[in-house]
Amino acid sequence: MKLYICEKPGQARDLARNLGVSGKGDGFIGDNSVAVTWAIGHLVQQLNPDEIDTKYSKWNTEDLPIVPEIWKMKPNAKTKKQLNIIKGLLQKSNHVVIATDGDREGEVIGRELLDYFEWTGNINRLWLTALDDNSIKKALNSLKQGSETEPLYAAGLARARADWLVGMSATRALSLMAQKKGYRGVLSVGRVQTPTLAIVVNRDIEIENFKTKDYYDILGVFSGVEAKWWFNNDEFSDKNGRCINKSFAQSIVDSVKSGGNAVVEKFATQRKKVSSPLLHSIDTLQEQANKKFGFSSKQTLDLAQSLYEKHKATTYPRSDCQYLPISQLSEVKDVMTAISNIDSNMGKLIVNADLTVQSKVWNDKKLSAHHAIIPTNNTQVNVSGMTTDESKLYDLICRSYIAQFYPSYEYDKTSIEINASGEMFNANINVDVNLGWKIVTNSQAELRQDTVPKLTKGQELTVDTVDIEIKQTKPPARYNEGALIKAMKNAHQFVTDVNLKKILRGDEGIGTSATRANIIELLKKRNFLTVNQKQIISTDTGRALISAVPTEVKDPGMTAIMEGSLSKIASGELTLDAFMDWQVEWLGKLIETIKSREISIESNIQTVECPECGKDMFLRQGKKGKFWGCSGYPDCKTVAQNNNGKAVFEKDMPDCPKCGKKLRRIKGEKGFFWSCKGYFDEPKCEFMTQDKAGKPFLK
Repeated sequence: MKLYICEKPGQARDLARNLGVSGKGDGFIGDNSVAVTWAIGHLVQQLNPDEIDTKYSKWNTEDLPIVPEIWKMKPNAKTKKQLNIIKGLLQKSNHVVIATDGDREGEVIGRELLDYFEWTGNINRLWLTALDDNSIKKALNSLKQGSETEPLYAAGLARARADWLVGMSATRALSLMAQKKGYRGVLSVGRVQTPTLAIVVNRDIEIENFKTKDYYDILGVFSGVEAKWWFNNDEFSDKNGRCINKSFAQSIVDSVKSGGNAVVEKFATQRKKVSSPLLHSIDTLQEQANKKFGFSSKQTLDLAQSLYEKHKATTYPRSDCQYLPISQLSEVKDVMTAISNIDSNMGKLIVNADLTVQSKVWNDKKLSAHHAIIPTNNTQVNVSGMTTDESKLYDLICRSYIAQFYPSYEYDKTSIEINASGEMFNANINVDVNLGWKIVTNSQAELRQDTVPKLTKGQELTVDTVDIEIKQTKPPARYNEGALIKAMKNAHQFVTDVNLKKILRGDEGIGTSATRANIIELLKKRNFLTVNQKQIISTDTGRALISAVPTEVKDPGMTAIMEGSLSKIASGELTLDAFMDWQVEWLGKLIETIKSREISIESNIQTVECPECGKDMFLRQGKKGKFWGCSGYPDCKTVAQNNNGKAVFEKDMPDCPKCGKKLRRIKGEKGFFWSCKGYFDEPKCEFMTQDKAGKPFLK
């Protein structure tokens, strides 16, 4: 039998339809000659330490680091039925086509099943860039040999095992050392999550320690022309080249005022052209969606996944590439026709597009495993079936694609330089000539038509006014999700070690395009980060963790080096065994460092014991205020309401005087109030009452 293994049931149905395979079985589609089945995420997972050896059930520094002699897997309890179905199908198969998502994680999901069941046979790889019928048929006609993508599996295993080693051993070591100092709880450490947290913590500390200072600009008006002083004096400048000496600035003002006339030294106008922005990778899509719509990184990823899987409207969403293969130029007309049929508003823009234009995004040398995220040529896409947020993201992706076929944005830049008593003043005036692609990406774009004075070089001007402008330095902005994704991608900017900078490539960041959003979500769930009006802020718990961990764990540069090593495994430049040998050696040194350190950590972070699992519960920020959540999430989903810093569990809530069910304290637009939990039951109880100092007002 020939067996196709997909990542999700929906993908399996699409593939089966294009294969002409029918016949619905339990957990698969097909018959004894061809079958299509699916995983549901990872069907197997690594053993926990206590499952490797019972001695690890008790945390002890003497047992660290934990390094398995043999990496063994176990079934995921929630999906064991599907695992057994695949086992039965593999026993009948001599040919497998891995049809999971075309990335490192997808490769692992498919191949780990073959390894788990020790299956041997012929392997092909179906590499999908989109899930519309045309794309599936195209991929089926160009199956890859299994050996072509096998290095991706090695890279995925390396990532998973490195994460396991650091997470299991460093978390235990750090938590045990902190608990000796009276800390209650677990300090969760992750190879990627901890340096990401460090980026936010360091920014927050920088903002809080920032001291505002005055600096001085000089604005002159010469025969009606405004120009800014060109400051160039190292003696009186700060690190950003701003004048910080008021007396010096005043001396310049006095000199210019007493000098009389000024002279135009330069007056030149130059036509500038700006090409359309590159297409979207998932990183840039997350940045733009956060900026335009306020979407979280995880929200954008989920929406993009839905556009890809459910609506077949866009191509593979987890791409880290912003370019397209030149071969796809032949498909441009079909894509534009599909967009026009799907959305009449987009059709109006396409009418004015020049489909013969070949922008810089068509570049085979810039491609990675997947090309940029673009609309598909699927004419059956139903925009009316999309949610409002899906439509917004689809619109953003379409506009990015259409913009590639519009002319450059053009403007005239006029540069003016004025010499007044030996001091230089300059001004730049931009006047739009042609909006070009901006008409597509910004529906509100209008031509900017500033007035340009008529001057000539050598012309004398009068000194109308010269004044000091006192300005103040500002702290750096707090991260929002888009900015944090960008910072994770460009981890090299945080590296200060000279030797590390030499070996760190500019494209090696923290995590991958496919995982960064989930890392941020994990830090939120573990109460290390919170969000306030789009701003991401570190919590007391998050800061305490970063203050305690060694530099080796929280340094973004070191993590980026590891990510670079994973990329080398994927390209065949580095072996899995060599990488793991390095990881084990590095981990041993790390654990010794943690053991030898005096862990200084605040022990007054509020925690309560979870009544369900016994782990610590922390105070967390939710959409409707603070609540108490278990640190064992997602395995334990116990929550409690927050009442003036105290955890109040449902069993302790007062009874509704009307129906006897429990009351809940809810934050509304005008403050807190109490409502019956039976409001959503049938029949519903509509009892409500005011909040008085954290308690319901009951007559």
